Amino acid sequence: MSKLLTYCIALAFLSCRGASEKTVTATVPTDTIAQTATAEQKDTIKPEPQGIRVSIEKISADQFAAANTHAKANKPILKITDPELVQKKLAGILEFKDNDDYLGIKRINFRNGASSGDKEEFEEYSFMAYFPTEDILLCEGGHTTDVSFDLVTGEETYEVGNPDLVTTSPNGRYRLNKVYEGQECFYHFIQKKEKQKFRKVIELGELFEKETKKWLCVTEREFWTDDFTLYFGLVTQYKEDGNEHEFYKVTIFDD
Repeated sequence: MSKLLTYCIALAFLSCRGASEKTVTATVPTDTIAQTATAEQKDTIKPEPQGIRVSIEKISADQFAAANTHAKANKPILKITDPELVQKKLAGILEFKDNDDYLGIKRINFRNGASSGDKEEFEEYSFMAYFPTEDILLCEGGHTTDVSFDLVTGEETYEVGNPDLVTTSPNGRYRLNKVYEGQECFYHFIQKKEKQKFRKVIELGELFEKETKKWLCVTEREFWTDDFTLYFGLVTQYKEDGNEHEFYKVTIFDD
C-alpha cells in the first residue's frame, strides 16, 4: 500500500511540473528608444471618457515628406522671460524668492482664489518664462525637468505642459504638447480647445505604446496638415549628422 501511495505522489508531481513548463514564455530585450513592434498595421483606439477616436499609423519616409509639403506653419506662443516685468504683471499672484544663482518661487495665489502656500519644493523651481496669453508660468525643476502652472485654474505640469514645446493645428482646435521629464525623454499629450482654454483629452504616449508596442520618448519634426491630422518623427537613433526616425501619422476623429 505504501509503495502504491509513493508511486501516485511521484506521478502527480511530474504531471504538475510538465504542465508548468509548458506555460513559460521567453522574454525579448527591448530598445530603450523604440521597442520592436509586434504589429504595425493601422488601428483605431478610443480613449475614455472623451469619446475621441484616434488612429495611429506608421508611414514611410516618402509619405512623411509628401505630407510635409502640406504642413501648416506653427506660431510660437508669446512669452516673457524678464523677471522684473513678470513681477509687475503678476503682482499679487506670484511671489519670487531670490536664491542667489537662480530665481525661485515662494508662493502662487491662483486667480480662482486658491493658494499654493509656502512650499519648500517651490524654492527649488527656477523661473523660466511667463506666457501671458495662456496665463501659464513655466519653471525648471531638478534634472532640468519642466514644471508649469496654470495661474487661473491651479492645474500643474501634466495638465498644462510646456507652451514652448506645443505644435498647434491650423485653426487652433487641437495641439500637441510635451513635458520634459529628464533622462532625455518627454511626456506627450494632445489638448483640445474648449471655452477658450486648452484641455488635455488624449494621453498620446499611452495610446502610442498600446498601439505600436514602442515607447514614445523623443519626437521631432512635428506638424499638422489640418485640425485633425498630426505627423511626427520618432527618434530611433541619435547621430551627429542627423537623427534616424520612424514616421507616424495621427488622425483624430472628433464625433
